[in-house]
Amino acid sequence: MIIFVNATAASEIGGLKTIVDQFIDSIKYYDNKNTYYIFVSPNYTYSDKVLNCNFIEIEAKATLQRLKWDYFGMRKWAKFNSIFPDKIISLQNTGVLFNKVEQIIYLHTPIPFVKYNWNFFKKNERRLWFYKNIYPYFIKTTLNKNTSLVVQSNWLKSTVSAFLNISEKRVVVNVPTIHEESNTKNVFSNRSGDKNLYFYPAADYKYKNHDIIIDALKLLKKNNFNRYEDIEVIFTLDKKSHVYELAMNAGVVDKVTFTGKLDKKQMIHMYQISHAILFPSYVETFGLPLIEAAALGKTIYCSEEKYSHEVVGEYKGVKFIKPFEPEQWERAFSDDYQEHPVFKGNQSYESWKELFRRIKHETC
Repeated sequence: MIIFVNATAASEIGGLKTIVDQFIDSIKYYDNKNTYYIFVSPNYTYSDKVLNCNFIEIEAKATLQRLKWDYFGMRKWAKFNSIFPDKIISLQNTGVLFNKVEQIIYLHTPIPFVKYNWNFFKKNERRLWFYKNIYPYFIKTTLNKNTSLVVQSNWLKSTVSAFLNISEKRVVVNVPTIHEESNTKNVFSNRSGDKNLYFYPAADYKYKNHDIIIDALKLLKKNNFNRYEDIEVIFTLDKKSHVYELAMNAGVVDKVTFTGKLDKKQMIHMYQISHAILFPSYVETFGLPLIEAAALGKTIYCSEEKYSHEVVGEYKGVKFIKPFEPEQWERAFSDDYQEHPVFKGNQSYESWKELFRRIKHETC
């Protein structure tokens, strides 16, 4: 069987790259018989060689390029090369128009399906407005009766099913793989040992809600300066982000370290040395850092949302906070350090193994 994999938006970093990497890793373990043609950006890299995978570089990451590829380009490529798929896997939220070929779409953006809205006229919200209001059209137009969906959580499964008016039987839950690395490079070995470290691994998106942490630090500086002096907050952003400017204007930049993007080993190291993990994001499909932190027994302060309750609701070390209450986030900085029994999450979810059984039409 020939399987096309659509991943042209995957680049050298980011959440989509993680999904594509894990998908290819799973091919090595679960399917050595079928032939895969994986369409990726020229910037995408994968270190290992997989014998039954053919990587095809396609410049289709920008919105217009991607639309052209999804609606016409893949069919044109197939015809030109006389290679036609028996099945198509799209790892980037929307399918492709390709006659009646069976498709599986990995839907990993929750933005069209949440209660929050964004302002088109604000520069840092315009892209979110597009995903909320326009993007659902592209999802719907690439669906047909031969399409099934993959999501990362049960809450999204039920929400997507209702929103798109499709049976929940056509929606599969597949949880991302957590990082297992234990031998980490101590890239922060010169960090002072007398500070309580609070780590927030997140990209610079409005819904990641870094602003509330800045507001909480400002309150802490005013109300409990001694405690303020004892802490350090770590963001995986660089100093070009709007959050750095916010921290400067709030007078708390001395308590925030901007590391920029970290690799897997650096991330795990930061989890290990941190006093607690902050996660004020109010929009997530799954929230992978939550389960990674819980697997190390770390205290977690996270927004009280459907996704967080599903992922770590049973974890003893989590404290849920309303996402827009800076006073509650300020109090989080005053808690004493604690360790908790490690938590691996709900193991009843379908894994990559079960997903590949579906791809190969085996019985789950």
